[in-house]
Amino acid sequence: MLKLNNLSCSFDSFNTNFNIEIAHTGIIGVVGRSGSGKSTLLNLIAGFIKPQSGEIFYQNSFLNDLEPSQRDLSILFQNYNNFDHLNVFENVILGIDPQMKKTPSNYKITRDILKKLSLDIDIDTPVNLLSGGEQQRVSIARCLIRNKSMLLLDEPFNSLDPGLRRGLYEDVLMMTKKTPNLLTLISSHLIDELRKITNAFIFLHQGKIIGNKILSFKELSTNKFFNEYLK
Repeated sequence: MLKLNNLSCSFDSFNTNFNIEIAHTGIIGVVGRSGSGKSTLLNLIAGFIKPQSGEIFYQNSFLNDLEPSQRDLSILFQNYNNFDHLNVFENVILGIDPQMKKTPSNYKITRDILKKLSLDIDIDTPVNLLSGGEQQRVSIARCLIRNKSMLLLDEPFNSLDPGLRRGLYEDVLMMTKKTPNLLTLISSHLIDELRKITNAFIFLHQGKIIGNKILSFKELSTNKFFNEYLK
């Protein structure tokens, strides 16, 4: 279970206060206008932003005092966060082996995780020679190889064209089916695309989670703030 209890922080005139309990796994869309707090929410959970007050619990562990590397999660931002001077193998295995040792075991682990994402490429290829979609799959592979139980995707595909986004959303859905104990929070303003992979949403408005719970799209559609968001 992920529990946020009065989780608050402030930036200039923008204030947040997040309250929610998420008791199940699978994909949950995090939606809201630009500036509603989507990235702030994910960065608070990941530990890159320290809350001024409130508590974060995940699987009965108190996360507030843990560094990002100590939390049972991986996060992927909109930019690929790959290292252009490294090849595919090195970018992926870096998730679990900072020395990037070229051992048979590491090569097998890398090939297996790329296969899970339907990425059929030479792992010795420099990552900067890949297409945008391939680069983002490499980034996802580096997250998954860490074998954490929560994956945070912060508008990871918005800079790609619709065709590439569609394939990557399908990858996320397939990945979730193959990893049933994985909780995935994916933020985006592309609600129609998220609807193709989930009917569970957290809707943010002015730094708060509307209803303090997960909503179906049907429930979302009756909310006045959401209808304003769609305009």
